[in-house]
Amino acid sequence: MKLLRRKEQCPIALDIGADSIKMLQLDEVDGALIARACGQWQFPSTAIDPEQRREMTIGAIREILRRGDFKGRRSVSSLSGSEVDIKNVRIEKLSESETLKALQWEAQDRFAFDVVPDRLKYVNSGQVRSGSETRSEIIMMAASEKAIDDHLSLLDAAGLRPEHIYPEPLAVFRMAQRSLRREADRDTVSVVLDLGAQATRVVVARGRQIVFIKTINIGGRSFDDAVGAQLNLELADAVELRARVMQAGAKAMGGNRKSDQDESEESRNDVDWTIRDAVRGRVEELAKEIALRLRYCSVTFRGLRPTTVMMAGGEVYDPAIMELLTENLGVECNVSQPLRGIDVSRVSLGMGPRTPMCEWAVAAGLAMRDQDIAPHKKEVKDERRFSA
Repeated sequence: MKLLRRKEQCPIALDIGADSIKMLQLDEVDGALIARACGQWQFPSTAIDPEQRREMTIGAIREILRRGDFKGRRSVSSLSGSEVDIKNVRIEKLSESETLKALQWEAQDRFAFDVVPDRLKYVNSGQVRSGSETRSEIIMMAASEKAIDDHLSLLDAAGLRPEHIYPEPLAVFRMAQRSLRREADRDTVSVVLDLGAQATRVVVARGRQIVFIKTINIGGRSFDDAVGAQLNLELADAVELRARVMQAGAKAMGGNRKSDQDESEESRNDVDWTIRDAVRGRVEELAKEIALRLRYCSVTFRGLRPTTVMMAGGEVYDPAIMELLTENLGVECNVSQPLRGIDVSRVSLGMGPRTPMCEWAVAAGLAMRDQDIAPHKKEVKDERRFSA
């Protein structure tokens, strides 16, 4: 009977990013979350060909599974921003079943591919004024049949059993929801910026309700290009230079040993201002795009204004990016800690234990998909998932 009642093992979270692969599996022991297994693998800068990257991905996942203490092969993974198309639509207020039918109709006109019900996910952002009418603002997310089939085929070849496929922005916000449990957080306006290698994802929410999602095609690779152009460096050298700066930034954020802090400060004194000048233009462009989206939210949702911005993604470790975004947005920017409150003593995440680990935001959000982190279950019942 004890075996029958034993809780099923948590699934393996898989985040296939533009520059790395991360896998994480959590366990629940006496009501506390622990990281039981994890692994990550970095793509070489020369891995550009899609077929080559696919074979590398399959091999990397197999190797991580072999070396890690992962239990089972159930998995929850994400589709990248390039694989998920996002559209906003306003419709009259309808029941849930009627909304699904209406969105299915809208999807046929708005997406460049056929959309079947189990390939369509939506978020109801709430009621907005449209002329003299009040309508529902809906965020539709859909993936093509080819994108889903290719993803499932990859998972099968890697030896994983897929149970859920999640759009990346929802996984990132799932991580942020952990800090919005109190009743007082119901009306808190939060913004999550996921600064990735290829793009930046913007997620705006009121309480635990997402109201806006947008992908901006400016990310780490844009900053690498800017540094290379400014300093007349080959792209590989620019990538290496910024990588050193971000490693030093991660140590500084982690508040590790004094020797590490001294090393980080020395590295910053050497190259910080050079990097800052090189990336300034691209970061200002990114900040302008973000500000436009926040202004749209403020107008659409009647004064929806954030007081802080939560920063996630590996690019956050570049101090120049953080400082310039804070300066240009005029809003306090805080570094996310997606694994805060989770015992990570049994695993090696690649950096010091006090480092924010903000690059694990997507993996953490996926890993916590089965965790009930909302105090009112009725507030999360509207979520729909891509069928695996």
